Amino acid sequence: MYYDMVRQLPKRALEDKDLDVEGLKVYIVQDFNLDILRKMVNFGENIFGEAAMDEWGLVPQIRHGNVFVLKENVHSKIVGMAILMRDWEDNKKCYLFDYAIREELQGKGLGYYFLRAICFNVKEQGFTHMALTVDVKNEPAIALYRDKLGFEIEDVNKHEYGEGEHRYIMNLDLNTIK
Repeated sequence: MYYDMVRQLPKRALEDKDLDVEGLKVYIVQDFNLDILRKMVNFGENIFGEAAMDEWGLVPQIRHGNVFVLKENVHSKIVGMAILMRDWEDNKKCYLFDYAIREELQGKGLGYYFLRAICFNVKEQGFTHMALTVDVKNEPAIALYRDKLGFEIEDVNKHEYGEGEHRYIMNLDLNTIK
């Protein structure tokens, strides 16, 4: 099953008219039912495979972190999902843990729209910085983060997920978001 229709998603929509893309809306997931939870887990599995977050990880993120979805209004399909958590060493920094747009919709500007909306929301929540890691070979993601949103590469973690799996550490001052 690749992301079935979502008939009801208990959430709060982000209300920023400047960030509106026709037919799409960004929501903060604040509650869920088991059907929606399964759909969110399936979405992650389709994007990240075995590295995806399962229901045991997703439930605490919904309850204690920030989980966002990008959803079609007409067909009620989830187009993207993001999971953020607070940095333990800096309570003004959040960490983008999971971030994905449905594969067949990548490269159409939705990633920029979605992440920009999230950045403005977490800034409203009192965060001043956002951090993330990205595969050093993932040029489209690096271009989105660095060139379109203003993230800066601060370091490289060698062998982060095994031999040869290098990750850039990127940070964004939310006051400078493009």
